[in-house]
Amino acid sequence: MAVGFIKTTLEIMELILYILARVDGPVTMGELTDLALCDEGVDYFQFADALGRLEETGHIRKDAEDKILITSKGRINGETTEEELPYSVRVRCDRNVARVNKQLQRQRQIRTEISSRPDGSGYTAKFILDDDHGNIMTLDMLAPDATQAEILCSAFKSKPEKLYNTILNFLLED
Repeated sequence: MAVGFIKTTLEIMELILYILARVDGPVTMGELTDLALCDEGVDYFQFADALGRLEETGHIRKDAEDKILITSKGRINGETTEEELPYSVRVRCDRNVARVNKQLQRQRQIRTEISSRPDGSGYTAKFILDDDHGNIMTLDMLAPDATQAEILCSAFKSKPEKLYNTILNFLLED
């Protein structure tokens, strides 16, 4: 059996609320699982049970994309109990949450959209690149079919800065 500070379902519920109060947006089940399993005492099955209980009691909910987020009830109750979590667990959670928050911020800053053209001539792949102050580039490209549009969007998401810099260099050439 693993040794850790978190042992009971109630402690796992407190941990989940602590984590969700600190992430910058809704998270997937996988992301939350990774964050919650930061203590060796957390058992996955207890975690899943605690998650279900929190959802039943209205402390957390799922959004339209099936991502998990904390409710105002969960935030209030979590603040009341967060000091009960061991300091070392909170420090580890904070470090892991900072990593996830960085990923969530990047996802918000690099977006794509695909739409079919009204005249039926193909699809539009829209690439959106933001920074901390707002939009820095929006680019629409024609794709002959949905598969090609997905490929273009995937390529943009993997290296948006490279596309931005290439366009910028081209426009600023003498």
